[in-house]
Amino acid sequence: MSARQIVIRLLEQWNSTDTYADILLDRFFKEKKIKSSDRALVQEIFFGVIRWQNQLNWIIEHFFQGNIGRAPRFIRYILQSGIYQLLYLQKVPDYAIVNEAVRLARKRGGNFWARKVNAILRNFIRNSEQIVYPDSEKEIADFIAVRYSHPRWLVDRWLKRWGADETIALCQKNNERPAVSLRINQLRIAQQEMTDFLLKQGVEFSQVEDMPDFFQISSFQEIGHSEFFRKGYFSVQDASAGLACRLLAPQPNEQIVDLCAAPGGKSSYLLELSQGKATVLSADINFQRLQLVKQNLARLNFPTNRLIQVDAANFASQRADKILIDAPCSGLGVLSKRVDLRWRRTVDEMQELPNLQFSILENAAKLIQSGGVIVYATCTIEPEENELVVQKFLEIHQEFEIDNAGKYVPDRFVSGKGWVQTYPHRHGVDGSFAVRLKRK
Repeated sequence: MSARQIVIRLLEQWNSTDTYADILLDRFFKEKKIKSSDRALVQEIFFGVIRWQNQLNWIIEHFFQGNIGRAPRFIRYILQSGIYQLLYLQKVPDYAIVNEAVRLARKRGGNFWARKVNAILRNFIRNSEQIVYPDSEKEIADFIAVRYSHPRWLVDRWLKRWGADETIALCQKNNERPAVSLRINQLRIAQQEMTDFLLKQGVEFSQVEDMPDFFQISSFQEIGHSEFFRKGYFSVQDASAGLACRLLAPQPNEQIVDLCAAPGGKSSYLLELSQGKATVLSADINFQRLQLVKQNLARLNFPTNRLIQVDAANFASQRADKILIDAPCSGLGVLSKRVDLRWRRTVDEMQELPNLQFSILENAAKLIQSGGVIVYATCTIEPEENELVVQKFLEIHQEFEIDNAGKYVPDRFVSGKGWVQTYPHRHGVDGSFAVRLKRK
């Protein structure tokens, strides 16, 4: 089976189930033996088609003579795949892309659909400059939703909050192929050693401004099975997630609870920041995901016997000095990494999630002792899940107050109201929110 055949099969599965794209891809790769070069191509096209599907569908409807809705679904997927490659994969010759698409169409649909696919793709190659998108002045929401491939309801939200220029900038950032973010384990390795290692491996990298223990690299493939990784010298984690841990400021001998801990990146960073001397209890509702926490802690040579499977909204334990809540959220700050999340989220979820988030924060308040700290964190940029949850909490719990984040993290990540707020297009890291709540 060719790489492009695999893409069509994956697109059929993705469009007919609620399973996320990365899970489908991982599952397929585990079941089938596919050479690494084909794996990279499959991921590039599969994720790219999903990311850009609004634009691709608009183009297909522009060049399809007739009702595309009456065509077999696999023909739409073949056209999506072909047009994506013609637009965004400059290293592959146009004729090769067209020939493979025609071959797939003939194999699945016969000569009629093969001729149809051939005509559409060749017409697109000749006339791609003539595509007319919605008017960028009179229909700005439709223009952004189509040209930058985001759901209209989400574009409407961002336009209302920021206006056109910033909404476009955010959408553009969400459509970039994401860098892989690493955090070095400073208990095991110095920054210069990591730099030398990446240079030796031929990996392009940069260090995150003001957070030198975080690196952004172009590809994880070269180092994912390296001795440095196996020995726990570094972990995969975005700097935005690290900000929440720094905001908690863990100290030796403190009793810390990491709620919603899987897959363990924050638990391990809390241990690193405390020189391995804090006691961190990692809690998560999902047993399988707790096993990921265990694996990650073991690889980093940290204790693995402080894990517990619980519902964070109903969790009861002994009092803690500090609690980190990595709250379940919409994930709308990480759309570049979660390619299909923009299409899976709904307006209804945006109304339901804050109730769950508030219940977790409310429960955590019962566990924290006087003078203790809760850090409430998300990977979303939506106010309903962030500051509005905190505002509601503080109105009820006047025994808590915001402890300004500027004392713990670089100023460029701190909002005027004293919490951490990052945006992909402004800060070059994932979108996130974190607030430090101190019990008086």
